[in-house]
Amino acid sequence: MKFELLPNEILFDLFDYLNGVDLLNAFYGLNYHFNFLLYKQYRSYHFIFNWISKYNFDIICSQHLPFIVDRIIGLSLCDGENTPGQINLLLSYIPSFSQFTQLRSLSIFHLHSYNTLMKIVDECHHLNHLIYLNFYFCSYAYHYNPSHFQSVVNMIWNLPKLTHCNDDISIQRWNFLSISSNISTSLKYLNLYNNQLKWNQINKLFKYTPHLKCLSLIISSDTNDNYIPSSSLPTLIDLKISIYSTLDTSRIISFLQNTPNLRRFDITLGSILINGHQWEQIICNYLPKLKVFQLKMKHRFDVNHDIQEQVNELVNSFRSSFWIDEHKWFIRCITSDNTIHLDSLSK
Repeated sequence: MKFELLPNEILFDLFDYLNGVDLLNAFYGLNYHFNFLLYKQYRSYHFIFNWISKYNFDIICSQHLPFIVDRIIGLSLCDGENTPGQINLLLSYIPSFSQFTQLRSLSIFHLHSYNTLMKIVDECHHLNHLIYLNFYFCSYAYHYNPSHFQSVVNMIWNLPKLTHCNDDISIQRWNFLSISSNISTSLKYLNLYNNQLKWNQINKLFKYTPHLKCLSLIISSDTNDNYIPSSSLPTLIDLKISIYSTLDTSRIISFLQNTPNLRRFDITLGSILINGHQWEQIICNYLPKLKVFQLKMKHRFDVNHDIQEQVNELVNSFRSSFWIDEHKWFIRCITSDNTIHLDSLSK
């Protein structure tokens, strides 16, 4: 049987595995049947433009997009060194995102123009089916500050159906994130990547994103950054957190008291050690539903400190039946340059 004689349903299943760029390059122009399928019947285009040449990008935008723009469900754009100006070029062909009537996923890579960022986020309000919004490696000059991005964050939080957001938008020399002043009723999966939060921003994040199920963030602050928990987040079941400030365990405990339903917890501590006995108490008292626990800690001691004694005490604290028998959570501890590195081992 010839490939083109396969039932349309099978052809469409095969098409779903292909980047729209490759799909059009491979099948458009072969014969009338494929042209008809591609322009009239196939409705699940995913376009990843991250590595495309400008020549091919122009061909797709000028010759194909006018016929299929309302059947694109996934779009990835990149302003990297190999594809400079791609996003504004697309906007010259498609001046309004209202034409992307079925778009569910939008990913933006290496965007460094603040004005273009504002244009993109503003246009997202035309995307009535947008569920996934991702920004990767998007950094901006140091003369900007978080106040410039407050409106960006507010617009993202206002998207009515958005459930997943990966936010890697950062400002040179200023890594702290603006928190939305609008409540998102839909956002459930949030990854903040390189942006940092202060402890006193946690309550606001929880308050304005009350339905979070999965959260990844970095916390960095000093001892003057007071944190008094006021907002609980019982919906949160998956938390990945990195903490690089010097703090006592009471602040971590206060934070975890607000996440009683965690099932997966991944924590990195950059300047503090919490021993196994303390973690056992924290988990038993505040995280009763926890199933997966990933831990990374490191701490540097003075040159004259007896580091081997510290290592022995730390390792022994993770050898109780709670760790070994009940949960089968194991750790590895190594030292280098008077620094202790402790990591949990995956099952």
